[in-house]
Amino acid sequence: MPEVASQTFDLVGREVNATLAEARGALETYVEQPDNVTLLERCAQDLHQVQGVLRVLEIYGAALLAEEMEHVAQYLLATHSERKSQAESLDALMRAMVQLPSYLERVLAGGRDLALVLLPLLNDLRAVRGNALLSEGTLLLLNLKSDQQAQPQATAPGEAPMTIEHWARRLRARYQVGLIGWIRGERLEQNLAILGAVARKLEQLATRQPVFQLWWVIGAVIEALQEKGLESGQSIKRLLGLGDREIRRLYEQGEARYAQSPPVELLNNLLYYIGRSESSGARVSAVRASFRLSELLPVDESIEQERENLSAPSVKLMQTVAAAIREDLAKVKDVLDIFVRRGAGQPQELKSQVEMLRKIGDTLGVLGLGELRANVQRETERLQKVVAGALEADEATLVEIAATLIGVEDKLDSQLVGMILPRDAGLPRPAEDGEFQQVQAAVLRECIVNLARIKEAVTQSVGGTL
Repeated sequence: MPEVASQTFDLVGREVNATLAEARGALETYVEQPDNVTLLERCAQDLHQVQGVLRVLEIYGAALLAEEMEHVAQYLLATHSERKSQAESLDALMRAMVQLPSYLERVLAGGRDLALVLLPLLNDLRAVRGNALLSEGTLLLLNLKSDQQAQPQATAPGEAPMTIEHWARRLRARYQVGLIGWIRGERLEQNLAILGAVARKLEQLATRQPVFQLWWVIGAVIEALQEKGLESGQSIKRLLGLGDREIRRLYEQGEARYAQSPPVELLNNLLYYIGRSESSGARVSAVRASFRLSELLPVDESIEQERENLSAPSVKLMQTVAAAIREDLAKVKDVLDIFVRRGAGQPQELKSQVEMLRKIGDTLGVLGLGELRANVQRETERLQKVVAGALEADEATLVEIAATLIGVEDKLDSQLVGMILPRDAGLPRPAEDGEFQQVQAAVLRECIVNLARIKEAVTQSVGGTL
């Protein structure tokens, strides 16, 4: 990188960090003065400004984190009068305030911009707002197969024979007691032991593979919590809370019917956290081996620094994700093509394609492919308008959407491969790259000058009204 460009990035980085420091200061003061809503508004405005600058710089992973932080700040503003989930939301936001500057510093120093590293924190920021976790809405660890089969155990001597449905109804109250106590931070070891015992019992009674797998994996997550291999953050609490819902669904629907619609997204999330667990107990190790998680999310201390919180994607994970994205893009394009050819269709028929595009957009965002994510988001919004009747479902509109998706597909492989390949400082850079960076440096200098002028004008305007 030319010296001018390097200095420019350093200057922009310092300005962003200064704005983040102001946002953090406003948040810390708000904790001490919870009735001063102006502090929250200032924090949200600062985060919005940071997000915009990071997008201009194309540091999409950091921009995604700033976006989620701003959403939490807005959520705190919206629920201020209720004091709803304030403690959890403030804790998640404060942790993000600490982590974003260090992540940004690493990227500006030449590290990879990889939002996947930030996924646990992104999940927590979404969990406190009650939103779906990013690891739930993405294509990571999708439809993994396990070679571990259900092995239902016979009833113990002297124990009345009961079906798994009867056991589920009986065990649910016990699971709830352990869950509530653990979430409240009361008698952690005892309550985790209660949760683990319920998971083991349901695992042992299951005769259908999806039921067995879910409780085997939940048991592994609980083991990781007991062995301090995972932190009990908001995301983990939300996932184990969903376990209670699955127990109720099991005894209401019956095991056979339940197995026809297993909770794939919940399993997807649980496997992600087992993949990044730092413990290696019997259950965690067995689940890792059975689902071959180590091949997709290798845990290796020697991996470069930006992979600290979660090992960066392996070649196999990138291949898996790329194949999944291409498959879903192809499905959307096929549906649009059929809709256009058939004619006279109802726009509501395309509703499921909107959700699929959102999932693809989330996946691209987590992988740090911000430009492709923006393209997909733009077409998702257009298709949403078509479904809602706000935009006509004519051939030209749908063809344009399909064309954009083809463009995303064309760029997908090259951008994902670029993330996988190791950086080689010894490789000569083409002259065009140097010219581009000089132009980029000049543009950034002009941006900084104009931002300074705007800042000065706003300050004078505000001062004049006081």
